[in-house]
Amino acid sequence: LNASLKTKRGELVFGGPTGFNIFSAEKSGEDLPVPRVIFSDLRLYQKSVGIGEKIDGVVVLNKSISEATEIVLPPNKNSFSIKFSALEYFNPEKNQYLYKLEDLNSEWLPVESKNHEITFNSLNPGEYKLRVKAANIDGIWSDNDAVLSITVQPPFWKTNGAFVLYAFLLMCILFVARRVIQQREQLKFALEQERREIQRVHELDIMKVKFFTNVSHEFRTPLTLILTPIEKLIKRATNPEQIVQFQLIQRNGKRLMSLVNQLLDFKKLEVQEIKFNPSEGDIVSFVKDTVLSFSDLTEKKNIKLEFHSSIEHIEMFFDQDKLEKILFNLLSNAFKFTLENGTVSVRIAPFEDGDESFVRIEVKDTGIGIARDKLDKIFEPFFQNDLPKSMVNQGSGIGLAITNEFVKIHGGQIKVTSEIGKGSSFTVSLPCKQIAKPADDGLAEGSPTVYEVADHLGMESLSPLNEQTEEENSKTKKKSLLLVEDNEDFRFYLKDNLKFSYTIIEARNGAEGWKQVLDLEPDLVVSDIMMPEMNGIELCSKIKSDARVSHTPVILLTARSSEEQKLEGFQTGADDYVTKPFNFEILEARINNLLKQRERSQKTFRKTLDIKASELQITPLDVKFVENAVKIVEKNVSSPDFSVEDLGMELGISRAYIYKKIQALTGKSPLEFIRTIRLQHAAQLLEKSQLSVREVAYKVGFNNPKYFTKYFKEHFHVLPSNYAASRQKDA
Repeated sequence: LNASLKTKRGELVFGGPTGFNIFSAEKSGEDLPVPRVIFSDLRLYQKSVGIGEKIDGVVVLNKSISEATEIVLPPNKNSFSIKFSALEYFNPEKNQYLYKLEDLNSEWLPVESKNHEITFNSLNPGEYKLRVKAANIDGIWSDNDAVLSITVQPPFWKTNGAFVLYAFLLMCILFVARRVIQQREQLKFALEQERREIQRVHELDIMKVKFFTNVSHEFRTPLTLILTPIEKLIKRATNPEQIVQFQLIQRNGKRLMSLVNQLLDFKKLEVQEIKFNPSEGDIVSFVKDTVLSFSDLTEKKNIKLEFHSSIEHIEMFFDQDKLEKILFNLLSNAFKFTLENGTVSVRIAPFEDGDESFVRIEVKDTGIGIARDKLDKIFEPFFQNDLPKSMVNQGSGIGLAITNEFVKIHGGQIKVTSEIGKGSSFTVSLPCKQIAKPADDGLAEGSPTVYEVADHLGMESLSPLNEQTEEENSKTKKKSLLLVEDNEDFRFYLKDNLKFSYTIIEARNGAEGWKQVLDLEPDLVVSDIMMPEMNGIELCSKIKSDARVSHTPVILLTARSSEEQKLEGFQTGADDYVTKPFNFEILEARINNLLKQRERSQKTFRKTLDIKASELQITPLDVKFVENAVKIVEKNVSSPDFSVEDLGMELGISRAYIYKKIQALTGKSPLEFIRTIRLQHAAQLLEKSQLSVREVAYKVGFNNPKYFTKYFKEHFHVLPSNYAASRQKDA
């Protein structure tokens, strides 16, 4: 202890057995070296990487890690660890280490001196520099860092080449998409042009049909006035020469009437109003008589007319009216396109095809013929064949189209063969089958009823005219009309004149008429007053006092014109009163006016739900019915579960009746009726309250605000939010 000394310069002197030692404070740390760091090992997934070892086809280390300046790691081998050590052996456990991975972090991070290892997990592809430095036990850091460049290769789909390929593919996709869009637009344009052309042609066809129909109607009255007197003249004439002339006039008048009716038939075919009305007869004699009616043309045009039949009689069912028009069209064309000294022949013969029997009718001529490329078009409406300049085609182009349809209605088929300059041959094949005999239905004898055709004829079943269903009426899109008349001839006259415009239902008296009203719910009732069992006044009173059918318009017919009876009829709720005798056109106009009034009342309801009798032109009972319906819906407007069945139960009528009733009065289905009232309430809430659209939707019974927005826009043509904003702004 006594062998020590501190000098003035701060030196410490310690004595010993062989001398003394001097320690200077300024030089005490200079002798401890600052350690140098070297990398000692590279490990991939806990496995050391050897020199020259390939990993996924890539050599990671070309030389020792301690000498390497760069390593390259293949794609997906981005989790690794690097070991290092300091070249200092004096208390190495007290050395300190820091590392920094440039391009990933900018700060030096400490490393545990015991492990001497840095681990990287899922390093992103790229280039990095790893720097490691060490400090001695005195905390002095080395300036000579250990540096290792690390490159993690990206997968192929992230390489520059891949991005170039992506860009190229994107350009190709854009180019192809552009071409596809262009082609699609061109196709849409072409289809639109084609659609417009088809629409134009269709409108032109409709204009033709309307023109022909209007002209035909104009022709029917004078033709009727020609044919009726000529029949009387034929009966009274005694001079054979006059009879021949009168018969010539009659034949051509009937032929002209047939042409007129053919134009009307074409219009009916377009709306599918033509029905198959077969009757039993001798088809051979029928065809023969029709052919002979063209005998006057043989003299006029010097054309030979022949008729051949392989059998004398063939009894079968066929529609005489339609078969006459089929033969008329084929023979008219044959004479029209056959030159002088030519021949027109008609042959009829039965034949078998398997288990079925047919009748073949062939109409052959030696005329100008038809080109083969046009044979498949001749049955199209308004198609006209090109004719030589010496011939003028005065046809309308609908004859063969009607013929084809009438043959199909019979369940048969028509074929044509032709050769230019040699003539044409039309072959009609009709099934020769019997049909079911009508059963006794209890109607008065002679009552006009059409019965069901046998299924093997390939036709739809035809129900009796007085039992037509609502489904059939909806298909034909014609209003249903109930004729209640005890005079059979008069009832037949009305039906025969109204059947083209309306679906006719018949009843022989008021009691039967009341049953038909409840069962079939016609759109309008025309009833005589004087009838057995129940007269017209009683029938009208029952209709107007029953909530189920009180909306049905009623026209009363009578031969008595007293003011008292008219007053009684109107007091029971009759919509109109027609006195016999009457002009048929006037009756038809009144029927049409009443139905139009009903349609106008429906349109009035669509515009507003403020129902007034003067606006809707309906009976007081109907006003009360609609008002009750509105009140019931308003009471349940917030209930999403309120249904048509609930409305019917509240009103005390069935679903079927409520549908027909509301549809007739408002033009809307019950579901639309309920929805309209909900939407009206919603509009009021949007206008006067501060509720959101969603809240309003739930408040008026809509479970889904999206559906509420959809229906609101359909009804008011504006979104609910815009409606509320505009109304509140106006306020």
